[in-house]
Amino acid sequence: MNFRDFKIDHRYAEVLDKNYIHTPTKIQEKAIPLILAKRDLIGKAQTGTGKTLAFLLPVFNLIDSGNRHTQALVIVPTRELADQITEVCRILSEPFDIGVVSVFGGHNIESQISRLRNKVQIVVGTPGRILDHLRRGTINFKYLKHMVIDEADQMLAYGFMEDLELLSSKIPENIQIMMFSATMPENIQHLARRIMNNPVTIEIDPEIVVLDQIKQLVIKTTEERRLDSLIMALEIYNPFMAMIFTRSKDRAKELYKAMIEKGITDVEVLHGELSQNKREQILKKFRSLKLPYLIATDIAARGMDIEGVTHVFNYDTPRDTEYYIHRVGRTGRQKEEGVAVTLVDENDEKYLSKIEKTVKLNIPKVYDRSDYERAKLDFDDIRNMRVEIAKERKFKKTRTAPKQDAAKRAKTRKKKK
Repeated sequence: MNFRDFKIDHRYAEVLDKNYIHTPTKIQEKAIPLILAKRDLIGKAQTGTGKTLAFLLPVFNLIDSGNRHTQALVIVPTRELADQITEVCRILSEPFDIGVVSVFGGHNIESQISRLRNKVQIVVGTPGRILDHLRRGTINFKYLKHMVIDEADQMLAYGFMEDLELLSSKIPENIQIMMFSATMPENIQHLARRIMNNPVTIEIDPEIVVLDQIKQLVIKTTEERRLDSLIMALEIYNPFMAMIFTRSKDRAKELYKAMIEKGITDVEVLHGELSQNKREQILKKFRSLKLPYLIATDIAARGMDIEGVTHVFNYDTPRDTEYYIHRVGRTGRQKEEGVAVTLVDENDEKYLSKIEKTVKLNIPKVYDRSDYERAKLDFDDIRNMRVEIAKERKFKKTRTAPKQDAAKRAKTRKKKK
């Protein structure tokens, strides 16, 4: 199947072809025909399944390009996600010059107001800032026909539920509503029942995200040896572009400090206490390959779409299978292969068991609980699990993949300074 099989304007398919997007994902196959038929829709799917294009492509096709007013609203929990969706919108807007504006807190509202005075057929933004523009009269819902709530479960984590409830009360009756979420907490289910009209529910099996192109490994360790186990894994894999997940912002800050003290300085940390500008600077450095390691919490990383991540390291074992799937799904994207390594101590065993049951896989395990057991590790077996990443060849001209281990690389940089 290809995008031309959907009842969309052929010019959108041409734009996708030009951007090397040829084959629909599972959620796109299921969602696009329903949205084109103007059905309300609930899509339960993980990050990495292609849900952004699943709702944007049909919504663009339904926009009346001759009407300059706002016809579609996409509500998201973070500025990063707003930016990513807006970027996809810019690609799709080419054939008919559809006007798209993103609005979110932390940036000058006057500049947003200025852009909203022009042709704006699609607005992408966070709930609080959209409400602010509604109060000011700079956004008008008179011609609104379509509303998308993306990453709905994260509206709870960011404290946006009250704003989302209020915003939902301001929309016109009988508009098409689409809701996408990795999980469906009771609050979100209640909101869906209240504002949606006989929605169709589609669900994408999380196995599709996790198992196809991702090599998974468990390193059994202890809390005392956890940092050493991580450094061992970094030295074995020598990752080109890696995300390291922790369970909390305090844990993320603690790990960042510990890695710096160990001489691994090509690392940054992303957590909820950082200012918007600082978050943007860190993501820009990571995306532009100026550092190979990014430490992040689940909340800070939700909604980010970073191309080229070759490895994921779970410093802390996720307590929830959904979070494991979300983290691991950061690599192995766009038909590339990836590696996911999880550090597990005896207290994490119950969570690992739950994860393996859900993903229907007995994940390979190695032990690192003592110097004696570390000496017995068959590093060749672990190295054989490494995958050759096409991205390394692609980026060779902009950055040579490092050959040293993590600690040696850090010492080399210090000498240069």
